[in-house]
Amino acid sequence: MRDSIRFIRKGRMVELRDVAPTALLLDYLRDVEGSTGTKEGCGEGDCGACTVALGRIRDGKLVYEPVNACIQLLGQVDGCEVVAVEDLADRDGELHPVQKAMHESHASQCGFCTPGFVMSLFTLYHAGKAPVSRQQVNDWIAGNLCRCTGYRPIVDAAVKVCASAPTDRFSVASADTEGLLGFLSDSEDIFIGDSDSFFAAPASIEAAADLYEQHPDATIVAGATDVGLWITK
Repeated sequence: MRDSIRFIRKGRMVELRDVAPTALLLDYLRDVEGSTGTKEGCGEGDCGACTVALGRIRDGKLVYEPVNACIQLLGQVDGCEVVAVEDLADRDGELHPVQKAMHESHASQCGFCTPGFVMSLFTLYHAGKAPVSRQQVNDWIAGNLCRCTGYRPIVDAAVKVCASAPTDRFSVASADTEGLLGFLSDSEDIFIGDSDSFFAAPASIEAAADLYEQHPDATIVAGATDVGLWITK
């Protein structure tokens, strides 16, 4: 049984011990890493300002999915690649194609919501849907709210950048990332905390049944969005 959380950040494995069962991904990114591009707006998973991308292996292929970091338990990112908005530009400062498209389309005004939109569009860019329609973009960014720019230039940027298959450095490094994620995909049970308060991720049905028998009052979660709200509110 493992008492640590392991995930990929910037091409390297991060292993965290002594993690609070209720620790949230947003707090880790902002307070521990100093990655403050990921914003807290509503703290309820509604506005999308805290959107980051999680890379996972699905059917043998690397897939990026948008998640709300403000209600994402840190334990839930075990075995994933975590991509925040600061990670998109190259080391020499060259903007990611999504960032360039947002800039060229004048799709940002106050800027508070922009990192979340950029990360949602990053996952669309990698979703293999090119080219995309405006309706597809609207559906994809339904979890992101903008209160000042209006959505037309944001949709313009998305249609522009998603006109062809992705060619960014994440695509180039996908084989290496898949290898790292494969290394993390072990069959160990995870247990963090103590008998009074814990986060557990059993690796088998049998282990889950044993754990639930020992802790019948435990809350079984899938997305854990309600639990995230209990923590933030």
